[in-house]
Amino acid sequence: MEIVRINPKHKKNILLIAVPVVLVAVVALLLQFTQSGYLMTVPYRSAFTEINEHVYVNKNYAGDKRDLIELIGQAKDRVCEFFGGLSFQDNTIFIIYDDEKLMRKISEDHGTVIINFPSEIRYICVSDEYLDLDVLAHEITHAELHARLSVEAQKTIPTWFDEGIAMQNDYRERYSEAQWALQTNNGENAVALEDMDTPSKFYAGEAEDRRFRYVNAKHELGEWMTSHGQRGLLELLEKLNDGTDFNTAYGS
Repeated sequence: MEIVRINPKHKKNILLIAVPVVLVAVVALLLQFTQSGYLMTVPYRSAFTEINEHVYVNKNYAGDKRDLIELIGQAKDRVCEFFGGLSFQDNTIFIIYDDEKLMRKISEDHGTVIINFPSEIRYICVSDEYLDLDVLAHEITHAELHARLSVEAQKTIPTWFDEGIAMQNDYRERYSEAQWALQTNNGENAVALEDMDTPSKFYAGEAEDRRFRYVNAKHELGEWMTSHGQRGLLELLEKLNDGTDFNTAYGS
């Protein structure tokens, strides 16, 4: 077999060509086939159109766009009243869609995705199936809470707190105080906070298991808000941003 030797100068030229090609290929794959990559490029994709500032729908969206914008406005008003103002809007993008083919790429039927690179951007993704005032207010509350916390402070909050705050603006009956009393036998069977403090614990199991944790988280934060109010919540967030331990700040 003939041995072919490559001139060192040619090797360098091959590397100069190959490395950029590989990097471009990797970036293209990340943008097209990962959730974060796809969401980050929604504003530039022909499959979506911007119907209001930071609000995108798929090109063939069948819903009434004016009603959608009004619904988002109502949800924002609910969250604004809860926090006493809004901070999330400049760095948050709404993605509303009714095309089932996009589900695999977006990977959220209703949820908030936070991407911290190169800077924090929040994506509120809601499929038409889940599009209502409570779901929008819930997801906007997530966005607003995280907008008020530093990246480091966000890492300190337990999942039950994140979801419990969001549930304060989610008025769906199945998560009501009456449901908490019924499902926990007035608290006797309530879920311990340490059993739902991480995503792996909180979102584990079947849908009913997760709903039960949402009910418990809503009750816990409802009780806390009754005692501390809006001012107490804002002070808590300030303490977390200053580096105070979460349990210390929450218990004070």
